[in-house]
Amino acid sequence: MKSRSDRPKILIIGHGRHGKDTAGAILARMAGLSFVSSSQFACEKAVFPLVSDLYENAAACYNDRCAHRALWHHAIAAYNLRPGLSLAAQILAGHDIYVGMRRRAEFDATRALFDVVVWVDRSQVEPPEPADSNELSPADADLILDNNAGLGFLTAQIARLVSALDARV
Repeated sequence: MKSRSDRPKILIIGHGRHGKDTAGAILARMAGLSFVSSSQFACEKAVFPLVSDLYENAAACYNDRCAHRALWHHAIAAYNLRPGLSLAAQILAGHDIYVGMRRRAEFDATRALFDVVVWVDRSQVEPPEPADSNELSPADADLILDNNAGLGFLTAQIARLVSALDARV
């Protein structure tokens, strides 16, 4: 495996339910990179502490995330305003892939941390999420992965991405 400093740092963005976590997991497996669900990470750090009186535990909060995208969006924004490392910097301290960033301010503040930004698109199957929970667009990405034609097609695109990343290192 590549040393920690030689491994690329990758940001995967896109709308909810478009396959970002799936793409991140496949990419991590194929490239020997580390991946953590940023939704799970954000739940524990930023969201559950704000709403712990509403949920039995962090797992229940996490499982209800799709019903409260705007709340999650604002909780992560508030978390990134506090002193200390941003959510992105914390994720990258232990992992190579951050999946699911949605705020413009966070993106602009941390873009330099990433070697490549990937947008996952499944817009022919799933609608986009509202702008109040995702401020980013395909124009923010270096590469767009088409996730409209099934898992095999997505996996083939990720294999090409892994080859391109290997060629850069």
